[in-house]
Amino acid sequence: MTLPLPIISPNRQTLPALRRIAFGLLCVLILAGAARAGEPAAPPTASRTGDCLERYDPAIDYFPEKATLTHAKGFTLEYFKHYKVVTVTAPWPDARESFRYVLVQCGAPAPEGFADAQVIQIPVRSIAILSTTHLPHLELLEALDRLVAVSSYENVYSPAARQLITAGKVAEVGRGPSVNLERILDLRPDLVTAVGHDQPQYNTHPLLRNAGVNVAINSEYVEPTLLGRSEWLKFTAAFLNRDGLAQRRFAAMAERYAALAAQVRDVPAAQKPSVFGGFLHRDVWYVPGGDSYIARLVADAGGRYLWADDTHQASIPLSFEAVFERAGDAEVWFISDLDWFKRADLLAANERYGAFKAFRDGRVYNQNARLNEHKANDYWELGIVEPDIVLADVIKILHPDRLPEHQLKYYRWLP
Repeated sequence: MTLPLPIISPNRQTLPALRRIAFGLLCVLILAGAARAGEPAAPPTASRTGDCLERYDPAIDYFPEKATLTHAKGFTLEYFKHYKVVTVTAPWPDARESFRYVLVQCGAPAPEGFADAQVIQIPVRSIAILSTTHLPHLELLEALDRLVAVSSYENVYSPAARQLITAGKVAEVGRGPSVNLERILDLRPDLVTAVGHDQPQYNTHPLLRNAGVNVAINSEYVEPTLLGRSEWLKFTAAFLNRDGLAQRRFAAMAERYAALAAQVRDVPAAQKPSVFGGFLHRDVWYVPGGDSYIARLVADAGGRYLWADDTHQASIPLSFEAVFERAGDAEVWFISDLDWFKRADLLAANERYGAFKAFRDGRVYNQNARLNEHKANDYWELGIVEPDIVLADVIKILHPDRLPEHQLKYYRWLP
């Protein structure tokens, strides 16, 4: 703004007045400069309208805050001045194909040489998620207001998301072969996040891509560690231009996790409780593999996982007899079933469960401590971005003296 100057003849009578005016103008300029100093500097040749560039300058780096990956192995993230390249290298276990996304700052030109990739303008303003494991990303990145659809209302635990559902701001669109493509096309979300499967009949992304919908595969479940799964927060952040926020949030998670793991690192091998997991599904017992996140979690919590010598990341199908032979005398048993709240529930399902030492000694724990009235389980929502709390729960179970003040949040002891 230009301030008009009064016309005054410079004589002895007017000099004091001129000095006062000049001093006042100087104060105004200093204050204005101080006010601007606290604001982020805008690109010198590009002003913004919302999140979109009004004028593109190829010399400017439009992503000054960047994220780096330290634990996640299933995707990569590359930065260029006006676009990012996100590549999902492990869309499902043992995948032989990858998926590439070129994220272009809105208002900037799309780069050449990416014919095999989806080109998506960022930041995205509306998102539909087909797995509730992606929901806490939006909350942690302060972007829940961009949620327009979920696969199933009943699977949502988040109270904040449920308020949006009640207000009619979030649609239900299904997933897999039952996805409501017409509803998604009506909503026209900037992005749909889906889960990749090794069995094509369960995949939604081919149908959505053929319909011209931007869809990204978020497969954090493939990661063999809790921290690796949590770091997929940066995957979602890349589409929102919240990379810096994700970097800071994850760094805090990882720091807390490391501090907790350090508290049980000195536990002698002889004092590490033996642990197993899983249960019978029909006639097959699916035991978490030795390279699974459960195996790593038990190790970080100072336990001895009985299938640690196995190299499988996915669950191993075994018979009851094979499991009992190795884990019949195990000290702690972890299960994951929504409907088991006491050990009597296990006996009702199969009376042979009572033969396990962990059952007889009352050391059976379930991941269903946080269920809402729809039986949505927060272990698979907020638990995804609270790896440190999940670790603290398991340390409390295996070595209660190490965390005397901690109260179990995600795991339930079965009385």
